[in-house]
Amino acid sequence: MKQYEYKIEDIRIQVKNVFTSDQNTLNELKVQKLNALGKEGWELAGVSGTTFYFKREIKR
Repeated sequence: MKQYEYKIEDIRIQVKNVFTSDQNTLNELKVQKLNALGKEGWELAGVSGTTFYFKREIKR
């Protein structure tokens, strides 16, 4: 049977000198963070507000 480990990330992007109305920049930074986690093998399992839940299979 597969076993998983879990990770919880609060992904809030705060950028100085960027207006909060610049959603494209903020979204790109979030995508970069999610891509970095994906490269580590984390798979998005759910989202609630700014809390992102990830899982990855434990390799034995």
